[in-house]
Amino acid sequence: MTAETETISPVFFAHGAPMLAVEDTAASRFLKAFAASQPTPEAILILSAHWETDRLKLSAPGPLRTYHDFRGFPDALYEIDYPAFADEDHVDAAARLLEAAGYEVDLDSDRGLDHGAWVPLSLAYPDADIPVIALSLPAGSTPSSLHAMGRTLAPLKDRGVLIAGSGSTTHNLRDIRPQGTPAPDWALEFDRWLDDGLEAGSISYFDALENAPDFRRNHPTEEHLLPLFFAFGAGGPDARTQLLHRSYEYGTLSMSYFRFAA
Repeated sequence: MTAETETISPVFFAHGAPMLAVEDTAASRFLKAFAASQPTPEAILILSAHWETDRLKLSAPGPLRTYHDFRGFPDALYEIDYPAFADEDHVDAAARLLEAAGYEVDLDSDRGLDHGAWVPLSLAYPDADIPVIALSLPAGSTPSSLHAMGRTLAPLKDRGVLIAGSGSTTHNLRDIRPQGTPAPDWALEFDRWLDDGLEAGSISYFDALENAPDFRRNHPTEEHLLPLFFAFGAGGPDARTQLLHRSYEYGTLSMSYFRFAA
């Protein structure tokens, strides 16, 4: 860390459908303007809903392959290569913080970046010239456990690391609709409930996700919501939630972007 290094507030990125990478939408335009809204990171540490593992993993130092973990989309998506790399110094710093807090961490040299990571990053940082460290979503994670893991890694933000969670605040792929369809009330109400909890600033608000309005309609499985709580925790105890952008794609996918700033 140099004297000029600035603290960078953690964020939550909605990654939506993979088509976000190639479509012109309100969310893609937001992401393309995102980098101009804050200092340039020394590195990016990202936890994506699409890297679920039994044990906690970090990407090992070296190049990260672009993982096209989807089927049935246009060829243009499969032609995208986001040549990110993980640097040894930041991987080591993240691993040391986790291990000091009692986490067992494996380094993974194979996985690379899934679309939950490379889609938003390719729009926000298209030159792929900032080191990227991927962190997995361990099996059995809860809002509280991911909030605690975010707190553990929070010191990285003072070293100029952008800590990010990537998922979606509503994610029912069984009920997506034509692009441009207005969002249904059940998605809007869930986002309002979520906003109230984040504004309250207490992770205990999210202890009983099943009690949220239409929870299982918004999240048949919860992995896309969980990365939000990682970024929330990384903001630290004095962080305030800032909703940076919200729009809806394919009717029911909430493209909500948050910053957690002290």
